[in-house]
Amino acid sequence: MEKRTWPALKSCKHQPYQGKGSDNDRLSQLPHDILMSIMSLLTIKEAAQTSVLSHGLNYIWRCFPILIFKDDHPIVHWVARNHLLLPQERSNFVTMVKSVLESHLGVAIDELSVVFDLDVSYESDIDRWLAFAIEKHVKRLELDFTPQIGRAFSLINCYTWPLECRLLSLGLHCNLVSLTSLCLKYVNVTDKDIECVLLSCHALENLCIVDGSSGLKCINMPQTSLQLKHLELSCCYYLSCIDIMAPKLVSFTLHGHPIALNIRASSLSKVSIGSGNYRGEVVAYAYRSLSQYLSNLEYLSWHLFLKTAYPIQWNTGISKPPIMSNLKHLELHVQAKGDESLLGWAYLIGESPVLEKLTLKFSRHPWVYKANVPQRNIVKHKGRPLKNLKTLEHCGFLGLPIDIEFATYVVENSIKLKDVIFTHPQIIIYRDPTNNYAKGRVLEFIKTLPQEVAFKFGKPANHCCPISTYPYF
Repeated sequence: MEKRTWPALKSCKHQPYQGKGSDNDRLSQLPHDILMSIMSLLTIKEAAQTSVLSHGLNYIWRCFPILIFKDDHPIVHWVARNHLLLPQERSNFVTMVKSVLESHLGVAIDELSVVFDLDVSYESDIDRWLAFAIEKHVKRLELDFTPQIGRAFSLINCYTWPLECRLLSLGLHCNLVSLTSLCLKYVNVTDKDIECVLLSCHALENLCIVDGSSGLKCINMPQTSLQLKHLELSCCYYLSCIDIMAPKLVSFTLHGHPIALNIRASSLSKVSIGSGNYRGEVVAYAYRSLSQYLSNLEYLSWHLFLKTAYPIQWNTGISKPPIMSNLKHLELHVQAKGDESLLGWAYLIGESPVLEKLTLKFSRHPWVYKANVPQRNIVKHKGRPLKNLKTLEHCGFLGLPIDIEFATYVVENSIKLKDVIFTHPQIIIYRDPTNNYAKGRVLEFIKTLPQEVAFKFGKPANHCCPISTYPYF
């Protein structure tokens, strides 16, 4: 469970129960803040079980201001997890959510988060949860119905954000003024839905739409000054344009097809962009669309899908980048075979004079093994001195030309490099027979590091390079 800071529970319409034998209830005699701290460290299930220990805990539990319901096993191997059990797992999950919401006594909640593999067959239940959230003046709302690993899905079977005919019956057109954050994953929404949310939620600062949005084609609100500070649109493959005015926008994420961008955001400092379609001239196209904000960026992340079938494009990078005068952290998320090159991106790094941290997150195509990868020679690249780079972080080190070559370039051209961190991914979907090979190449690379550079092994990452994939139709 994510750590949360709880507000004072002043909204509950019931006082703590003082029943017979309460004098022996030592837990209830603890300060209210301590009881709140105890409950805030627990998951929903743990909190429900703990609530029976004392009247004080039961009171806090029934006035929970933060309700987070999540799958207990989100990354279980899809072969090991019996999908025949999914209907029963769904039923149990829905029953649990229903029970908790029906017993809730608070007048308001800060957050409702539902993260589970649910589809349109549970529409009526999800509608009721939405009605509950709106009635309680929810501030942060998340509906994440991401399918289990390995399960095919169809956009038709995804839950759909309530249409007008359902809005009236649910009362969802009202009481949206408190909403500050909305995150929808594998939820079908339309242009009109998003426009309605942006116009009615005047306090909305965070909007995240990921996958399943077949009806979202254009966000066109050029004349309305939005209060958004964070905007993420990922895997919305029907989206073709964004035209908005968001003067307070700080971070922007777009993972999917290259689209027409017109974002007037003078405060923009963090950008994450790319997907499987961002290579070669497409990279340059996306770069130009954000050119007016590049000098202000402090963080930039690119998601790249490399193929040897595109021998010119994958090594192009940004050939003539502008000076990134404020960029301090650059991330490259790369899915590749292993014999490609990233040296084309050295020009961008060279034009980032205050860059302090460079993160490379690699993953190899799952069908590629070391035996299939041509072992080309490592190319030495003499670029501009990297005067302020202090940290090089490699996640998912492959030990192949693509990352050995790039890491060598960074180390040889850095002046103030202090730390080199290698993080190996946890193998979740398949056993990788090349692990020992990669570890051997890491040990060889360590020997080439200058004495003043400290080498560290980071903790294994669950997923080093989340590359967007197309939905099943």
